[in-house]
Amino acid sequence: MTSRDLYPPHTVWSRLADPVTGICAGKNLDVQPLLLVAHPDDETIGASACMSRLRKCTVVFLTDGAPRDPALRSPRATGSRARYARMRHDEAIETLALAGVTPDRILFLGGVDQEAVHETPVLAERFASLLPQIRPDIIITQAYEGGHPDHDAAALVATVSNRLLARRGTTAPEVLEMTSYHFRDGRCVTGEFLPRDWGQGSVNEEITLHLSPEERNRKERMLNAYVSQQVVLAGFSLGPERLRPAPTYDFTNAPCPGKLWYESLGWPMTGERWREIAAGALADLAENSCA
Repeated sequence: MTSRDLYPPHTVWSRLADPVTGICAGKNLDVQPLLLVAHPDDETIGASACMSRLRKCTVVFLTDGAPRDPALRSPRATGSRARYARMRHDEAIETLALAGVTPDRILFLGGVDQEAVHETPVLAERFASLLPQIRPDIIITQAYEGGHPDHDAAALVATVSNRLLARRGTTAPEVLEMTSYHFRDGRCVTGEFLPRDWGQGSVNEEITLHLSPEERNRKERMLNAYVSQQVVLAGFSLGPERLRPAPTYDFTNAPCPGKLWYESLGWPMTGERWREIAAGALADLAENSCA
């Protein structure tokens, strides 16, 4: 397998990655992104600079950010799951207004926090139905790294939805990915991609976006607006953000050797169970495409 097999030609990516005229040069580009992320605040952590440097950004949340288990919610959460979901929704609207993203371009697919992979077929169908309406130039989503089961589900949903579009004869947008967090060397690593060796040497096609003082200030205000998530967000810096083309993942294999970050936290989902569910969703998709 070669670099070209893993990273097919990306027309929009080549524009973004151009060192002189691209996004790293601080240019405002006429490229319309759609961010597909698991929870409110993920978009700010990984792609705040993209929201300021690209046009007419749409943000789609895979879940409502509210786990069923109260023990997995923010210490600031009170009352029912529905009330917590509303809190997270309202925080997202307030936060994204700081980046110029209006409420009509903020969408929730309706998954339950911690359970998105169980809902892959429904979520992928909902997402695929949005793309011909919004017509983004690129999708920016989260990497398959074992940091959070819902982050991995976002990568899976992006893949499945693009396959659904291809089956229907619709051209799918290019898929890029941003950083979140993962387990490495016994700790949680943020702001960097999980290193990978794809069998033909390391493929390291990524760009680093250094935030201007204005962008850092905006990102800080956006993170602060997620009041319910301050305990979690304290672990993230205002440093550079990174993008790369999404590789062709094998979701039936672990993203890395050893324990995943969410396994180290003792959450209900395990990597093995996540991959079993993902494999079932992919098998159903393949079977239906042959029907």
